[in-house]
Amino acid sequence: MSKKRILPIICALILTACVSLFIRTCMSFTAEYPMAELDEGWVITVNGIVNKDIPLTRFMSITNGHLERGDNIVMYTTLPDLGDIPFPVILFKSRYTTLTAFLDSREIFDFGSDIYKEKKFLGKTYHFITLPTDYAGKELKFIMKVSEQGAFKDLNPPMLGSQPDVEGDFIHRHLPIIATGMFLMVFGLSFLCITMFFVSSVPDIRSFLIGSIFCMNLSAWIMSYYSILSPFVYTRFETEVEFFTMYLIVPYCYLFLYLIQKIENKKLYLTAALLTTGVTIAQYVLHYIFGIHMKVTLPIYHAAGAFGFGVITYYLIRNIRKRDISESDMIQMFGMFIFALAQLIHLIIYYMANYHYMPNASFLSIATIDAGCLVFVVCQLANYLVFITGAYAQRQEHASLSHLAYADGLTNLPNRAKADKKMEDLDKTNLDYCIISVDLNGLKYVNDKFGHPSGDKYITDFAKVLITTFDNTGFCARIGGDEFLVILEDSTEKDVDALLGRMNSALNVMNAIYSEYHRSVATGYAFRHECAENATSHEVYLLADQRMYELKRKMHEELGIHNRL
Repeated sequence: MSKKRILPIICALILTACVSLFIRTCMSFTAEYPMAELDEGWVITVNGIVNKDIPLTRFMSITNGHLERGDNIVMYTTLPDLGDIPFPVILFKSRYTTLTAFLDSREIFDFGSDIYKEKKFLGKTYHFITLPTDYAGKELKFIMKVSEQGAFKDLNPPMLGSQPDVEGDFIHRHLPIIATGMFLMVFGLSFLCITMFFVSSVPDIRSFLIGSIFCMNLSAWIMSYYSILSPFVYTRFETEVEFFTMYLIVPYCYLFLYLIQKIENKKLYLTAALLTTGVTIAQYVLHYIFGIHMKVTLPIYHAAGAFGFGVITYYLIRNIRKRDISESDMIQMFGMFIFALAQLIHLIIYYMANYHYMPNASFLSIATIDAGCLVFVVCQLANYLVFITGAYAQRQEHASLSHLAYADGLTNLPNRAKADKKMEDLDKTNLDYCIISVDLNGLKYVNDKFGHPSGDKYITDFAKVLITTFDNTGFCARIGGDEFLVILEDSTEKDVDALLGRMNSALNVMNAIYSEYHRSVATGYAFRHECAENATSHEVYLLADQRMYELKRKMHEELGIHNRL
């Protein structure tokens, strides 16, 4: 891999690490009042079977990880005394269940009972359960009815404390995900707006467009996957948004690869991509039409995702070996691979946590997904920078080539080709322009007597005078060996005479200082209005050229310029 490819990738990794470190260390949180995580000392009854003194984090040990729709879970504990705290609340996350809370047999909260009876989808959500100020020592009871097969394996312990402190603690715990989600959304929206302006005119930018939309999809997914909105803005569709956006990830990856890869067997690739998309659509149909919820069909998506990781890995290895894609696309491939690898690691953690107790599973899950998404989006940003740099260099090269094509090599003035193009543009307007034909006197004599270097100097000296005279008022070009052209788009006959007088005066000053040979020019000019109504710029030039030659003959006859300079 070339150094040009490695540098943006290293920058992306360093920036990702710095952002994560900043979030972890600089944005600290300290609760104003005491808080308690209620993990120990629960009495849990599952379908009538009582289990005493069970930590909620080891809930899987009493169910063997198997829950069915309709299972009843009752659990209770005694609330500790945290002292006099204002606005006491409990923050608890339900997973595909109803939730009814009681305090000393008095119902204080109910969620999902109506939804369960209507056989609608109950997802994951956080609940703030308000407590009275005299909560200490009272019995807290949760009654839950399972709505999905295999609803959960373990439970997050409830958090007891003052509501502002509990909210602050929740935000701090999920700060990496919140920051990453917001960054993905802002980045996606910003660059979507930018790329929308160029997608029709710059074909290579289509991958940027898809990347921008993909970032927005990832933002919605990780925010809903960790139920970030539910503690503050309740919506029963948050988990459906999670599954909807998650099932789009694999089709997005196939589309992304299609835009940046040189695919040899397109039929096979498109078949795999369409099958994956078909699986996604089928899961939506089963969920919304037949009531077979997306939670149930999740293993099918996991299989498609694992296969997709294999496809991404294959193309990345091929790219490294063959170097068959651009540096810009290689950066995107690296970001896609790291994201896919993070998803695979997260999938392994997910299934390990389902069958074995892992105390740090939640932290590992957040860290893995957060890192994968950050690397992907920073690689997208690096790719934009590489693309812009390349586009700027290409523009500079194009400008250089254009200059070579349209510039006179000796004087650096526009050449005949540029002058012809300028005159073609004049034919498309209704301007009353003036064309001046200019011809050097005695160039052949200077070449024969003093040599071609002196003749070249004669030409360049005059070019400097011409530029100084007409630089801010007209277009100047060298159209032949000793022939020059000036176009004035806004002038009168008086203005032209004054400019020509200034030019001749400058030549006279030069003759006085450098007297080895005499410098002079013959000029003739014509306005558009002097020709026929539909006359072209070429006809105007011919009239100006004719007048120039008339003056040249007069100068030869009256001043004897043909015998001397």
